[in-house]
Amino acid sequence: MMISETRSVMRQICASMVFVIHVVIATFGVVVAPPAHAEGWRVGIYSGQWADTRLPYLPYNAATGRLTFSDSYLTSVIMSRHLLTRDLFIPYTSIGFSDARIEFEGTASLHRGLQTHEEVTLGVMLRTRDYDLASFGTINFGWANGFSYALSSPAHEYGTNLVRGQDTVQFQYYMGFEAEYAHASWDRLSVFTRLHHRSGIYGIISPSRTGSNIIGLGLRLSLGAK
Repeated sequence: MMISETRSVMRQICASMVFVIHVVIATFGVVVAPPAHAEGWRVGIYSGQWADTRLPYLPYNAATGRLTFSDSYLTSVIMSRHLLTRDLFIPYTSIGFSDARIEFEGTASLHRGLQTHEEVTLGVMLRTRDYDLASFGTINFGWANGFSYALSSPAHEYGTNLVRGQDTVQFQYYMGFEAEYAHASWDRLSVFTRLHHRSGIYGIISPSRTGSNIIGLGLRLSLGAK
């Protein structure tokens, strides 16, 4: 029963993601340019390791110390471009974010260890405003949605027959969850932790359990005007 309920919730979340992306794309059509004070391009370097968990169970496994890792690693170059800053709220509610930032994001990644292939992703990132941590700096949170393509068949993911490394899926759905930290004394630099997630969206693209979750750290440099 619990697994069934979890799947139902995840389907609702995925449907919400698609809705958000459609709203963002529609908004882009009436936006001439980002505000003058907004960031432009940013580049990040990221390194992560395969987490042995499915996404719905990751918070519980991490909190209880049950999270384990496999000898599969990811190194990525992440390019992002700020598009606009605006308030995003669910209509007629106070649920949402003020001064949210919308970004295009692309990654080029190299897998090593138990699987050795290249991967590219393209998506849209919804990022909160910076929250002040007083003298400690600022932190923001990001949620990317898009698509991932492995340039060759992943050797450590489960395939469509749920056998690891057999009939694996190259084209998958992509999500990125991120917390980014910066200090006032850092000139254009920030550090971030990120979850890099590939999945078939519970059968929409490929069967359940055919994806991956990779957790790691990164360093980012802002190339645009502040």
